[in-house]
Amino acid sequence: MLTEDFIGRVVIVLVVTVLTTFGAIHLFVTFQQETSASSLAVVTRTGTIAFMVLQLVMTVWRLPPKGTARGIESRVTSVAGTFLILVAAFLIPAVDSETVQVTALCLIFVGTVSSFFCLYWLGRSFSIMATARKLVTSGPYSIVRHPLYVCEAIFVSGVIISHFSALMVALGVLQFLLQYRRAKNEEAILRQTFPEYHAYERTTPMLIPSLSSLDWR
Repeated sequence: MLTEDFIGRVVIVLVVTVLTTFGAIHLFVTFQQETSASSLAVVTRTGTIAFMVLQLVMTVWRLPPKGTARGIESRVTSVAGTFLILVAAFLIPAVDSETVQVTALCLIFVGTVSSFFCLYWLGRSFSIMATARKLVTSGPYSIVRHPLYVCEAIFVSGVIISHFSALMVALGVLQFLLQYRRAKNEEAILRQTFPEYHAYERTTPMLIPSLSSLDWR
């Protein structure tokens, strides 16, 4: 019998595969242009695709769930918060400016590398949906409760700059709001599944580190 987690995993794999393919096509088209800005846009798009592939690998590799948030809101929030700005990046043209693309590339690079680092600590407990698999409180998770979202925010900021427009900024604001709501949904199910989460929550900031939280355990 197909489980909800298996079905969710298949759907996410299909979505990421389609987006990655679509991104590769856009990458090829952008590569045909000859300006230095377009060359840098190729690199930023490559970073975006790498970020999606990373999420795909972690989705396939993850542990079975111990608890999952119920209701359509948490699922829509998780999917939209994950893919909204990535889809927008493929639909909205990149800015034809070398300075803009260099700035964007720096943020995308920092966001992608730091996300890899957070996922190393998170390991197989990673999930796109609000799901409890294993409670991780060490490494970057001893500084803030959602370091991966902080790193993703850096990545998203780079994507917004690379494709800067009023629409992209508006979508970026919506993305950040969705991610905040997604984090709250995750905390609710973690609190319900792991009794020790209450103590962790009291001693570790949500997104902005404090001086006391900088002492890694």
